Amino acid sequence: MDEINVSRKAKINLIAGIIIGIIIICLFVLYLTGCDTVDFSKTPSRDAAATVNGESITIQDINEQYDRVPEEYKQFITKEMILNQSIDELLLLQEAKKQGISVTAGELSEIMGNLIAQSGLSKEDFDKTLEEQNLTMEFLEDYYEKQLTINRLLNKTVLSKIVISSSEIEEYYNNNKNEFITTEQVRARHILVESAEEAESILKQLNNGADFIELAKEKSTCPSASEGGDLGYFAKGQMIKEFEDAAFALEVGEISPVVKTEFGYHIIKLLDKKPETIMELEDAIQEIEEKLKLEKQNTAFADYLGMLRDKSNIKIFKEGFSEEKDILPVSETVPITASAVSDECITRYNISKDTVIFVYSDSCPHCANMKPLVKELEEESYSFYWAGGSDSKSREILNDCFADVMKGYVPQFICSNGVEHTGEMSIENLREFADKCRA
Repeated sequence: MDEINVSRKAKINLIAGIIIGIIIICLFVLYLTGCDTVDFSKTPSRDAAATVNGESITIQDINEQYDRVPEEYKQFITKEMILNQSIDELLLLQEAKKQGISVTAGELSEIMGNLIAQSGLSKEDFDKTLEEQNLTMEFLEDYYEKQLTINRLLNKTVLSKIVISSSEIEEYYNNNKNEFITTEQVRARHILVESAEEAESILKQLNNGADFIELAKEKSTCPSASEGGDLGYFAKGQMIKEFEDAAFALEVGEISPVVKTEFGYHIIKLLDKKPETIMELEDAIQEIEEKLKLEKQNTAFADYLGMLRDKSNIKIFKEGFSEEKDILPVSETVPITASAVSDECITRYNISKDTVIFVYSDSCPHCANMKPLVKELEEESYSFYWAGGSDSKSREILNDCFADVMKGYVPQFICSNGVEHTGEMSIENLREFADKCRA
């Protein structure tokens, strides 16, 4: 029975994830393009939130879309953001219609059939699950029809024209070689306990031939205990300094003396060492090409949407549409309550108090600009935790420890002493921010 419940929950989460994905995609479009080309006018109708070339977007539609947003996302998703996304979507659909681009009923039926098949549910159970998520099949069909139409428009007008030359790839590689360096790494196990006496006792047992893995599972208070204390591979700057210095000083197979840190008392066993390496150009070609293509696509899409906005008649009616809060794509560095980040929580994930949490997305061009700056500061011995949106462990840490601090935009930098910054900044400002995390 438990297995059935778990399976059903996973399928429900799949459906909910579709809608969350829609929301995040929409926010990303807004983040890239901005929304500053619209005019505010008096409302011609009590039902209109905006008009785009004479075609209305209703208040009811915006409210219905907002009601579908999961509660945990409403802290950073606003009705104004949904309205602006709806304007952009309508602009693209109007242009697609002008160019005769559409989706056939057969194509849409195939898409929906594949979606149901991926869920692992029968049609009846799929419909029931949608109802539980405050969704309908008509909503999903409408969404996928619009998105496929927009994708075809963009492929025809923008994306298909983007080409990355071999000279661009080589130039990027030569100018950004630090991105292709894998610094020296070690793999280690450790046992963490609260007292020096217990640590010395465990060390004595290990020196007498006791099994490190079994003692870690039995004695260690670190979450890695279930893995026999295995921390995997890590580079300098990822662990607290005392622990890191001891680990990198060991030979493979060697066990350290007791190491004291702010987390407690550690015994470390080194499992492996990897020297610093640099990826050769021929091995990096695909990665660079994808990165440059994504950057060009983002720029081309923003320019194309800006062109559509410039030649369109867009009106937003403040009298008919009230917004709870403003959009803040980039914030200043502002203090938050220190209690928002729990020391106990970050300790549980073996993150030190002077570590800067770097929240990023691989598809975010602003994040791409910050990555080399973060790496440069890591080389200066600043500690960063890279919290990528596609990494399940990062999501767990962010949800568990930093939910009260998250702004919903990337890049975001967070430290545990009550300071956060959202958006790009210079290397000097990033260094200053990291110093505040050390204070």
